Amino acid sequence: MSKDAGLITAEELRRRAEGRLREKAAQLEVPRSPEEMLRLIHEFEVHRIELELQNAELMRARDEADRISEKYTDLYDFAPVGYFTLDRSGAIKAANLMGASLLGVERGRLARRRMGAFVPTSARPFFSDFLARAFELQAKLSCEMPFSPEGGETLFLQIEVVPDAAGQECRVAVIDITERRRAERELAEKRRDLEEMNRFLELRIAKAVEQLRQKDEMLILQDRLAVMGEMINNIAHQWNQPLNSLGLMIQQLPMFYAVGKLSGDVLKETSEKAMALVQHMSQTVEAFRNLFKVDKETTTFRVNKVIARTLSLVQKTLQDQGIAVYFQQETDPTATGFPNEYSQVLLNILLNARDALVERQVDSPRISIQAAMLGGRSVVTISDNAGGIPDEILDRIFDAYFTTKGPDKGTGIGLFMSRTIIEKSMKGRLTARNVPGGAEFRIEV
Repeated sequence: MSKDAGLITAEELRRRAEGRLREKAAQLEVPRSPEEMLRLIHEFEVHRIELELQNAELMRARDEADRISEKYTDLYDFAPVGYFTLDRSGAIKAANLMGASLLGVERGRLARRRMGAFVPTSARPFFSDFLARAFELQAKLSCEMPFSPEGGETLFLQIEVVPDAAGQECRVAVIDITERRRAERELAEKRRDLEEMNRFLELRIAKAVEQLRQKDEMLILQDRLAVMGEMINNIAHQWNQPLNSLGLMIQQLPMFYAVGKLSGDVLKETSEKAMALVQHMSQTVEAFRNLFKVDKETTTFRVNKVIARTLSLVQKTLQDQGIAVYFQQETDPTATGFPNEYSQVLLNILLNARDALVERQVDSPRISIQAAMLGGRSVVTISDNAGGIPDEILDRIFDAYFTTKGPDKGTGIGLFMSRTIIEKSMKGRLTARNVPGGAEFRIEV
């Protein structure tokens, strides 16, 4: 728009002024003196200057108004947001360039077209209700809905409506959120894919955990069978002397009877000795049976009692190797877990200590056991004087299938399963270290 459009030219103003002057000429009184003439000329000059100043101020105000109008027009037309003015029926009265671009129509062709015509048919009732509600409430409302521009793909637009005070028209701001909705849709798809992947991984992990659990159970069983074989040999060895003694007693009875010396006292004494031997053998079998009975539930047990029961199974073989065992009971600690599996751990450590002492032919071999209660936990230490564990393998002795023995003397899973039992099954801790003269294993439960 031209800045001079609609303004009165200087020539027109002069013509109008001369006309008014002629109209008032009849009313003017003829000056009666030169002084009065000078006064009138002065007033006319002042009035002229005032008019010039007023005209200059009006021109400045007009220029400022034009500048503001141009600035507003630029802001309106080139805004990154679509702006519309709608009447109560939803007809477009004005739109900026972005608004026209969003609808896919030249701005000059938008006048009086209903904005709802650019909404997909299925969404038009919602748009009409939304617009009517904004006029009814005389409040700013917003929504998100699809639009179908002419010759283009469907867009998702965020619409904000603000009715005017008279309630005859409203201002509408429109933002294209198509990319955001697409990103949200892709994000939702990625999230679903991720959730599906997580479920798949959870199944894989659960399967792997189950396989590991079964593997651990097989390793525990393998270790238990290995210990069982060792214990059977020990029991057979322990039973040799009692069985020999029973055989001698039975052989003596007919001999006493033949020479007439089988009195009631002799029979009673022989019977009591035989029963004591049988009771000892029965206790050994009971200890062996308890050791290999699978614990189904955790229980609180007396640690010293389990240590004593375990020692009864290996004491004979240790004595035959000349190994002294010292069991120091400072207190009577208790632990919660699986007592038979705990006994299996003790057996593994004791048998490893025995093998080390025998292999290295230690003078005065010994095994020391201490049990105490520290910080609310039972602590058992088992140490020997076999010279200790080489530093280069100390960190590996609890690894599965690691062994320093020959293939015919060990499977390498004893200490691995011992740590698994203590740390996984009983939530405790099993460690090893070298101490002066030998190695020490520490069980905390």
